[in-house]
Amino acid sequence: MEEKVDLKIREMLSSDVIEPVVGPPDWISPMVVVPKGSSNISDILSRLCPPYDASFDEESEHYVCSIGDEYNAITLSEIRSETSKDETLRAVMEAITNQCWPHNLPHYQAFSKELGIIDGVVVRNDRIVLPIGLRPRALSIAHRGHPGVVSMRRNLREKLWWPYMDRDIGDRIQECAGCAAVSSQGPAEPMIRKEMPDHPWQEIAIDFFSAKECATFLVIVDYYSRFLKVIEMKNTTAVKTIEALEEVFVEQSYPESIRCDNGPPFSSEEFSTYCARKNIRLVRTIPYWPQMNGLVERQNQGILRALRISRAMNADWRAAVKTYVHMYNTTPHTITGKAPMVLLTGRPVKDLLPSLKTDPYWNRNEVIRDRDAIEKFKGKTYADNRRHAKLSGIVEGDTVLLRNYATGKLEPNFRPEKFTVIKKNGNETVVTNEEGVKYRRPVSHLKKWIKPHADTPHNLLWNNRSDKLQFPCIALAGTSINKDNGTKQNTDGGKGCVSERPRRTRKLPARLIMVKLEEAECEEMELLYRSQETWKFSTLNESRNGPVP
Repeated sequence: MEEKVDLKIREMLSSDVIEPVVGPPDWISPMVVVPKGSSNISDILSRLCPPYDASFDEESEHYVCSIGDEYNAITLSEIRSETSKDETLRAVMEAITNQCWPHNLPHYQAFSKELGIIDGVVVRNDRIVLPIGLRPRALSIAHRGHPGVVSMRRNLREKLWWPYMDRDIGDRIQECAGCAAVSSQGPAEPMIRKEMPDHPWQEIAIDFFSAKECATFLVIVDYYSRFLKVIEMKNTTAVKTIEALEEVFVEQSYPESIRCDNGPPFSSEEFSTYCARKNIRLVRTIPYWPQMNGLVERQNQGILRALRISRAMNADWRAAVKTYVHMYNTTPHTITGKAPMVLLTGRPVKDLLPSLKTDPYWNRNEVIRDRDAIEKFKGKTYADNRRHAKLSGIVEGDTVLLRNYATGKLEPNFRPEKFTVIKKNGNETVVTNEEGVKYRRPVSHLKKWIKPHADTPHNLLWNNRSDKLQFPCIALAGTSINKDNGTKQNTDGGKGCVSERPRRTRKLPARLIMVKLEEAECEEMELLYRSQETWKFSTLNESRNGPVP
């Protein structure tokens, strides 16, 4: 029986249902002991446990199944007590009483007309100014149910206030693991286009396309010429895949590289050995990132369209696929401007339509390469602007969350487990967890994890801030300003000082600016016209009466 209990505990440990406890920590809620017996309505594990010993054995391992997590309300007496301990609020209360604000409280002085004191509590109109010691607790209470930024701000703004409250709310939501796991996907990464190879059949892409009602096809595309080859497969094992590729390579020669996904035939040891034996560089795409092999993925759409048309027309789907492949290879491509078969073979294609291009050396490779680069850049610019793409900023060493590939409405978008980026090359990243397990993922499937600050919320004491605001200080009667350190000194016997609030710079509306510019241009044109008229009049007098002596 003890073996079954140990087995069940190991299963619960592996499933993260329970976790080991070395000793009685402070954060464990009180545990209630239920005696054994027929009246005990508990699970089988409690009935299988040995008799309970009141003494706690610190050397053995103990497990916690649940932890109580309740929120305690914030009372006015707590606020009053914490306000008396807060140095900043004590200074604010003194400034409110004396109406003399020191230079290190500008974020409170800006609202001096709205601040007041009620029974030892600082208030701003009808809202309580919360001391810094109670702010983390207030943020936790307001974040019950994991609301968004807008809802959490609306809840806190109605009752409480403190400087930079909106910033602390945003930081609290970013540090929440649950909110980060279900947060929306960030903007797409800028597109990285593959450069065109130097010659035909240098780099090819392969993939399997399956149509349940028809068959499974091996699709082969040349990156240079866009030449398409479709082979019907009765079996998709590595051996059969190698046999099908070997037949194509006998006709076209071996390529320098093959780009494929991580399917079972392509990730097998037999296929890797075959490529190494034939001196073919094997490039596998990033898992869950078909865009890395987009050329062959795009061809699958054309094949599917031909199969659907043949089904709608009750035609032979094999003949439909062959006709589509021949049409594609003999039609000028939208990017290169030439038919794929022309670029692959280097000769014009004789089709059922007449053509004057019978020169076997008809070739414009440089023009094709330039056009390919231009069209790819246009496509990249269009796609990046449409998707509002921008760089994620993830670098090696960052802590990230990994996209959750499990399906279901209640599944979060990201897994709560933390990973560390150990390698990044373009859109390709390699991450690892605490156990050392490595995953290869696209950077778009990662989300940067904002580590919680050690002293959240931020210490708002003005003296510790590096980004202090600079307000103009206007000296009043009986006040002088020290130019060396910018401090204000009383010269009227210490009657007090009042610093003026900063004033906003007002600008004229654009329409008034344009009117003033038009008026200035009119005056300038009028002066120019008058000067020209004066010059003409003087010239006319000289022509009649001679030059003035």
